[in-house]
Amino acid sequence: MAIQFGKWLPVISLILVMLLFQLLGPELFRFEIRLVKEYQLWRILTGHWVHANWIHFFLNMAGFLLCLALTGVNWKIWQWIWRIIVLSSGISAGFYLLHPEVSWYVGFSGVLFGLYVLAAFASLPAQFFMSAILLVFIGVKIILEQGASVNITTSDLIGVPVLVDAHLYGVLIALAMIAIQTIGKKLIHTESTDSKTI
Repeated sequence: MAIQFGKWLPVISLILVMLLFQLLGPELFRFEIRLVKEYQLWRILTGHWVHANWIHFFLNMAGFLLCLALTGVNWKIWQWIWRIIVLSSGISAGFYLLHPEVSWYVGFSGVLFGLYVLAAFASLPAQFFMSAILLVFIGVKIILEQGASVNITTSDLIGVPVLVDAHLYGVLIALAMIAIQTIGKKLIHTESTDSKTI
């Protein structure tokens, strides 16, 4: 039981942190290109940790809990944090460079898509079938969001438009992280093997 609780504690702790940001007020933390240009650089990260309203917040936090439930990854809190920071900053960079027309953005969903990909890849050896289905589902959802002529997002439910490119950027950044990690491990393994044969 202690092991299971230890697995959930990092995610619950991060949800409580995002709850605090939400209570303090999304306007203080949301991503705004204009304010980022005025050196309010924390918004690059915190824009992804606050939400438009409480429905938006609870939907994403439920998705965060579901990510752990479906993948079962046993990451320590720092392993969650560095992934969230990389995904948050990468998605914000995408907005800054490719969507200057976006006046402001809030929401964890782009980061969440990236976390699902990272966690599903990490759990492939332990539960190949479930993780593979999860990755296929994410891929199909991204394709439909980018190309569908009908609304398949939660925009009607949360009452604000959903910027689906955040989901795409989250997935692409996650795939880049996996590629870099895989190449790095292979290089380290190759160097280790070479040093043993000398």
